[in-house]
Amino acid sequence: MPPTDLLRVRDLVPDALAALGECRSVDAERWPQAWRSRYLARHPDVFGVLDRGGDWSDPQAVTAAVAGLRDRVADLAARAEAVRELLPAGVADAAGVLGWSGEGGPVECVVLVGLRQANGWADDLGGRYALFLAVEGREPDDDALLVRHEAAHVVHDRRAGIRDWPSHGVANQLFAEGLATQVTAELDPGRPVEAYLWFGRPGHRAWLDECRRRWPEIVGRVRADLDATDPDHHAAYFLMRDSPLRGDLPRRCGYLVGLAAVRRLRARHPLPELAGWSLPRVRAEMTAVLADLAPPA
Repeated sequence: MPPTDLLRVRDLVPDALAALGECRSVDAERWPQAWRSRYLARHPDVFGVLDRGGDWSDPQAVTAAVAGLRDRVADLAARAEAVRELLPAGVADAAGVLGWSGEGGPVECVVLVGLRQANGWADDLGGRYALFLAVEGREPDDDALLVRHEAAHVVHDRRAGIRDWPSHGVANQLFAEGLATQVTAELDPGRPVEAYLWFGRPGHRAWLDECRRRWPEIVGRVRADLDATDPDHHAAYFLMRDSPLRGDLPRRCGYLVGLAAVRRLRARHPLPELAGWSLPRVRAEMTAVLADLAPPA
């Protein structure tokens, strides 16, 4: 059995389901208040972090999300249970391959219902990265891949303090996303490369083929923007949303570049060593490896 002292789970889903249950019995104009009082207000430390931009409490965003979620209580409860069951092994697996034995206390994992925006991420909570998993997505994701990928980010933070790296830095995001993706590939080998980059969702072979076809253009753009640390440059390579700087590049192509770069580095360095690199070392290594980089097979 995986060691349990690596993990502490906070399950916010019951409070979210209570808020959704109340929303089923009141008019839509009262949904934001129910969401706030029955859910957000009960976990102020979590939502103080997540609601920095006001998205989680925006009345229009909440009303739109609740409209699609209030009849999914049983589904959300089942998904939350499935995710919780994956967490101990997922965190232990990531810890094992990245060489972290639990220093600094257990990883905090927050299971919650979101606004149908993202399925998993890592963010600072109480001074160090925590793992956040949202259960409302309908995509046929492979939750085991998702848990391992996001757990790798949290363990990477324990090894190198990546929460202090530029949140929109192109160089460090290439490295961090490439490392987390390589972790999932080594823990669950044999899948097509696009499965690791899209968490098992089908239909992304054409995306991969386009990235490979346009590889010199993509890598050239990334090299030119490697020192950028602003949201628009970051979005151009890592987000699904439009960016004025993306042009017609394939969305999220930075993930593929990052994976190719980390795989090149992995040929010379073990994963625990990569996970302990400082930000200056990461920037230097990424600059060097991008000079002559082929797409991953």
